[in-house]
Amino acid sequence: MTEANTEWFYIIGGERLGPVTFPDLRARYESGELTEKTLVWTKEFADDWKKAAEVPGMREASEPPLVPATEIQNHWLYMLISVPLVMAFAEVILLRHGTESFNTGGLPGLSFLLFFFANTICALLDQNAVERSGRRDAVNGLLLWILLLVPAYIYLRSKRTGLGSGPLVAWIVALVLGGFITAAWPGGVYVGASLPKCDSKASLSMVEDLYPDIPINFGKAKAVSITDVEQVSYSEASSQRKCRAVVTNTSGIDTPIALTISEQDGQYYFHVRFDGF
Repeated sequence: MTEANTEWFYIIGGERLGPVTFPDLRARYESGELTEKTLVWTKEFADDWKKAAEVPGMREASEPPLVPATEIQNHWLYMLISVPLVMAFAEVILLRHGTESFNTGGLPGLSFLLFFFANTICALLDQNAVERSGRRDAVNGLLLWILLLVPAYIYLRSKRTGLGSGPLVAWIVALVLGGFITAAWPGGVYVGASLPKCDSKASLSMVEDLYPDIPINFGKAKAVSITDVEQVSYSEASSQRKCRAVVTNTSGIDTPIALTISEQDGQYYFHVRFDGF
């Protein structure tokens, strides 16, 4: 059955391939092109296809058998799946406490870069964990997908290790929930994708920071609360949004303010003044 001149066929992606000799078949198996679950056939199998791992002589007798899929460590895969939710909560918490990293300073896509970085690190650590289990075949050729399209990595890695499409579905659900959290959070959380809204946490935080420095705020009163926030105008062509609101300051006075948000060379600028001045 394993003679060099025996013809073998195998199935990849629903396509029957071959014939190839047994040495060639084994070389494909050892390179990771074929996995232990790849169906193979030769005339001695009659009407049955068999898994490659079931064929005697497919691997060197001195080598241990492949680690069962159930023994592969999946904790980094689960971390990868949770990244969209973790990043959504982190963004909301940071913005809620006035952190400016996500909303000012020339990196409007910082949240995306952090999302990409977290995805890549978790995927690389997962790939390493799979390789250390002896299942290099399960992640062979997936480095490019880690860098370009993490969902594709999750799908292929899970399929090759017998987890099916469940992890990919879980990642999509986490992504949707993460987007819902950042979009529905009170105050309209800014996620670094466009000009911040008037009532976003980013904008309100900047009003609080800039209010004491308004030129005619001689007492340097600070903002206590911001109410009646509304948009006055928005120009997509000039990347500018004008807003107004009422700030109650530490002196107990309600002061109407005007806020202008603009974008220039990838940076967001916030200008606050007393309305009418």
